[in-house]
Amino acid sequence: MKSILLILQFLCLTGLLFGQTVPPFTGETLENKTITIPSDTKGKYTLLCFASSMKAQEALEGWLDPVYNKFIAKTGLMDDFYDLNVFFIPVFKGSNASMQGTVKKKFNETAQADIKGHVLFCNSDLGEVTTALHLQNDDTPYFFLLDTTGNIVYHTSGAFSEEKFDALDDKIE
Repeated sequence: MKSILLILQFLCLTGLLFGQTVPPFTGETLENKTITIPSDTKGKYTLLCFASSMKAQEALEGWLDPVYNKFIAKTGLMDDFYDLNVFFIPVFKGSNASMQGTVKKKFNETAQADIKGHVLFCNSDLGEVTTALHLQNDDTPYFFLLDTTGNIVYHTSGAFSEEKFDALDDKIE
């Protein structure tokens, strides 16, 4: 009975999020470019990847190579086929907010040059965004695919799986 309730809750949540837009928020990439989501990303599909803790970051790491290889790396094979925005967004809450500057500096020193434009540090509290998107578990990474108008067309969370990645890929037109 409990599993049926969880499935129903998930289906309701899924239905509520599809077609919804992400509440606007602004951040800065490691290249010092200011981006406002979703207004600056309209016209292209956009993948938002949120992580709120070290545990979430560990699960996010399983996604990094597939996302990078398919959507970011310019290998010459399919550069024009996947033209979408990808942003990895570290979420700092409470006392951890004071660490954002240090983390940003470390990322900037160690990140590959072609990744720097894809890491987005938010200038403000993401509380409204995380509440609206139901990002309830800080130990879980969350992924949202926005269509060209900024509407959520797919979302998932947790560790990487081929099934999740294929479902994401299938939504990109």
